[in-house]
Amino acid sequence: MLRCAGITVSYGSIDAIAGVDLTAADGEWVGLIGPNGAGKSTLLRVVAALQRHRGTVRIDGRAAAGMSRRHHARLVAYVPQQLEKPAGMTVLEYAMLGRTPHIGYLGVESAADRRFCAALLDRLGIAGLAGRMLPTLSGGEMQRAALARALAQQAPVLLLDEPTSALDLGNRIDALELVDDLRRERGLTVVSAIHDLTLAAQFADRLVLLSDGRIVTSGAPCDVLDERRLGRYFGGTVRVIDDASGHMIVAPVRRRERPVNFGGDAGVGFGDDVPEGFGDVPAGLGGDGPADPRVSHCAAGAPADLGAGSGVPR
Repeated sequence: MLRCAGITVSYGSIDAIAGVDLTAADGEWVGLIGPNGAGKSTLLRVVAALQRHRGTVRIDGRAAAGMSRRHHARLVAYVPQQLEKPAGMTVLEYAMLGRTPHIGYLGVESAADRRFCAALLDRLGIAGLAGRMLPTLSGGEMQRAALARALAQQAPVLLLDEPTSALDLGNRIDALELVDDLRRERGLTVVSAIHDLTLAAQFADRLVLLSDGRIVTSGAPCDVLDERRLGRYFGGTVRVIDDASGHMIVAPVRRRERPVNFGGDAGVGFGDDVPEGFGDVPAGLGGDGPADPRVSHCAAGAPADLGAGSGVPR
């Protein structure tokens, strides 16, 4: 569905991304991960036809270069990290902007378009905000409205740049579950940049790690989310753990143990009443204790594809 070859974006003598090759198959969810400034957002803007670049982008076998904006919008929907709140527009009206590529130049939205967008708002839990003006929305509410607008395009490729950064924990999971449901229902190809590595591991079929504008490695989450590799490219110390349900959890670990004394002056704190073991770092999560036996490893015999752009079935 999506193929990028030799993508390079330069600002003067600085390459924001350099020679990046990326593919995403029909129905695949590809997660872009990496430290700040790695080039994730820039790459998404290239695919969204919002960033000048060198190299080629092909969508459903067709070159994106030279496509009309309307044609491109029928193929690619994009939720940016920074969202505008146009004045004088309600949430429902904003969501209905996603129907524009499907409406003739002299046409208007139909009742079916309104029902379709209203249903999306309902699935995102913001049906009650349909008549609210955009400037009155919180960051999380606006993020869900933007997702509704993108889904209303019914494009086969969905680009998400930090789509849950402003959402609380419950709404974050709900929003990604909805994207995953629609991906399976419609065969959507999803490419998302996300800082939460735990969510990236649980939702993406394949992860692509970028650093300094280049792809470091690509593969199944259990292949890419290696503790040493994450420590090298993200800095700090992390633990990658498989919980009882088989989900991967990426947990940052403090460099220093937490002090027991919470007071600012000597003698202020719990004194001699501190329970035995209070403040100890659990085994496997820091300190000098033995490693947690649940630390994630790929299943025995699972192929580790560390080449960029290769699909890994889930």
